Amino acid sequence: MINKVKSDLSAIIGCIPTLQYAAGAGRTFELYVMTGIGLALQAKGYEVWIQRSDGSPVLSTESDLRYIQRGGPPSGIAPAADGTGNPSAIAFRRADGPTWEMHNGVQFEGRSGAVHEIDLAILPGAVAQALRNQPSGGSPLGRPRISIECKDVGTPGDLDEMRAFIARLYDISLLSTHQPYLTTSGPPSAIHPDAPPGSLHGPAFSYWVENRRTLNVVARRTGFRRGTATMNAYHAVAPYGHITVGSSSSTQLMTDVADWIHARGY
Repeated sequence: MINKVKSDLSAIIGCIPTLQYAAGAGRTFELYVMTGIGLALQAKGYEVWIQRSDGSPVLSTESDLRYIQRGGPPSGIAPAADGTGNPSAIAFRRADGPTWEMHNGVQFEGRSGAVHEIDLAILPGAVAQALRNQPSGGSPLGRPRISIECKDVGTPGDLDEMRAFIARLYDISLLSTHQPYLTTSGPPSAIHPDAPPGSLHGPAFSYWVENRRTLNVVARRTGFRRGTATMNAYHAVAPYGHITVGSSSSTQLMTDVADWIHARGY
């Protein structure tokens, strides 16, 4: 799997980068899904690039061609002032549209004040940059446009696994009814700070709406137990099982994510 990741990163950047990846099969699985989505977006004509932790792009003409995966415990987005030695991201944009960023292992802050790791998250570049500009960095408050839970485990997914993911999404959802109680500046938004303007980034009225205007995925190396389908459908969580290198399921997952992004004009 790691060789496939290296190949995908090389295709994205246009040359062979140095990959500093985290220990553990689960982290490699996250990176495999992440780079595969990057390639699927590139195939749709998006500009896709590797981004250093200070927000600068990695160019094929440079000598510093590192991709640093987030390792250890999950954390927020590091400040740009710390330099380029923190976790990298995959960034993309469509024509002259806004930049989006794909991160692994980032903690998002919920309404409760608790932070919740999203294995693979796609969020507006403006939000990530606002955090990088803060002296200590930080965690986004609210919900990313795309949340992917990655499970590189040998047992099938069960209801408890689904419940845990849905509970995290519940706490990081900022609905219109929550806005009066949030200590945020600027207009109401589904994610802070500095979300781009527009109805797509304004708060939804209900969880039903928010679950369906975002993309929420559980991607697993194995499959799912019977009984999870009803919960998946009600809470709009898309299950993708048997995600392995070269499988049709992997191709479907990465294509579906890229299609979802493209259909919404991101």
